[in-house]
Amino acid sequence: MSEEKNKQNPGPEKAEDDVTIYEEAVSIDRSRQKSRKVFVFYIIGLFCVALALILLSYVMQAHANQQLEDLGAQLTEQTDAAAGAKAKADQMQATIDAMQKQLDENQKESDLLNQTIDGQKKSIDALDLLWQLERAWQEEDTETAVSLIGKMDKTYTRAVLTDQTKEPLTGEAAAEYAEICADLGV
Repeated sequence: MSEEKNKQNPGPEKAEDDVTIYEEAVSIDRSRQKSRKVFVFYIIGLFCVALALILLSYVMQAHANQQLEDLGAQLTEQTDAAAGAKAKADQMQATIDAMQKQLDENQKESDLLNQTIDGQKKSIDALDLLWQLERAWQEEDTETAVSLIGKMDKTYTRAVLTDQTKEPLTGEAAAEYAEICADLGV
């Protein structure tokens, strides 16, 4: 019976042990709850850090993409500018080539005109001497006429002066020179 009494009425030691066990169980339970709270805050903290890193990575990637687009736009602008400059340079080179061709043509034309001018000057000089010769011949100034014939023959040769197809004297002027020379016997 005493055992039954002990079981029904536990002794003060037993009650203290139960209270101690209960307090330990409550303490363990509180400790577990506290650990769970700490664990939950730790998980939330890690999640927040991971979210912050993802957000930071996104911002950095967006910034890098923007810089890449800006560099691409600059490269496109520079490429377009270089293409425009090359096209302008090609156009200028074509203009220079055309101007050089025109200049060469003008130079040839100028040379031809200078030759014509020189021929005209020779013809004028020869006609002037022929006029002086005719005047001296008409005035019967034989000495001056022979001197002029010598000067003309030295400058142009008699064969050229009497040939009606060659300059400086052509046609009737050449025939007249030949007639004066024959009349004077020179």
